[in-house]
Amino acid sequence: MEQQQHIIVADIGGTNARFALAHKVDGEIVVDHVERFPSSEFASLEQVVRRYLETLPAGITPQGGCLAVAGPVGAETVSLTNLGWHAHIGDLGHNLGLPKLTVVNDFVAYAYSIPLLPQSQLQTVKPGEAAKQAPMVVLGPGTGFGVASLSPRGEGQWQPIACEGGHISLAATNERQAALIEILRRRFAHVSVETVLCGNGLVNLYKAMGILLSMEPKLETPAQITAAAQEGNDPLALETLREFCRWLGSVTADMVLAQGALGGAYLGGGILPRIKEFLQHSDFTQAFGHKGIMTGYLDPVPVSLALKSDTALMGAAAWFFDQNC
Repeated sequence: MEQQQHIIVADIGGTNARFALAHKVDGEIVVDHVERFPSSEFASLEQVVRRYLETLPAGITPQGGCLAVAGPVGAETVSLTNLGWHAHIGDLGHNLGLPKLTVVNDFVAYAYSIPLLPQSQLQTVKPGEAAKQAPMVVLGPGTGFGVASLSPRGEGQWQPIACEGGHISLAATNERQAALIEILRRRFAHVSVETVLCGNGLVNLYKAMGILLSMEPKLETPAQITAAAQEGNDPLALETLREFCRWLGSVTADMVLAQGALGGAYLGGGILPRIKEFLQHSDFTQAFGHKGIMTGYLDPVPVSLALKSDTALMGAAAWFFDQNC
């Protein structure tokens, strides 16, 4: 890839679609011309990409792109789970005039950005010592619950592996969580990780906690619940966010066990950076280590929080250039 040859990169989720131009200068990736659009205002993936292309400065013609999307990506097709969008990747590239178009899961791009982050953009949630040349897992709540892993390829290279871990059945680790799951089953045929650990999931948990504790829910949005919990002026919100962090710790440990991620776990998504101090002082670490005979296996595994939620754009650019250079 020659210098100044531009590509478009995108991080398209259920709430926002973020775009940027990317190119390389002296071997370093430069990302600029960043735009954000509300995903719900568009009827299709092609439509939102066209909207971004319309904003580009005159004289710039992207030669390709990497779209990181919130949903499963097949060999030829892509589906955005929370938007109901479906597209054929080959047709999409042809219609948009992008001869080299790659589509990846959003957490693949997010995971690919993790090794590129400076230490200043990471917060230690649980200290430990990462095993060398071991897989890492990247996960976190946003509009949904994303999960991906990074498998080492040697010489500082990583292979991202997508999965749909957010749709794994949610497991209870105590009587309260079992009772909450039973309450949630009255509304949902399948209570998955994402039923609780995402933006709407936090609201689901808040309402279920209200039923369990015989307290009336007064708040309606994730932002209201997290704000009230951190300010300490709503007991139900406080109990809900405590349980949210506790459940997140248990699920994170489950993902480490499933992926053999002795290289560490990295938390991301749009919610956690906004509650970073609350998370740090929550029962996350205790729940992470509460895994019976596997407690010793998990003990050395470090857990970090990525403080920026928009690094998938850099990850998408790095993925494209690594695959096409």
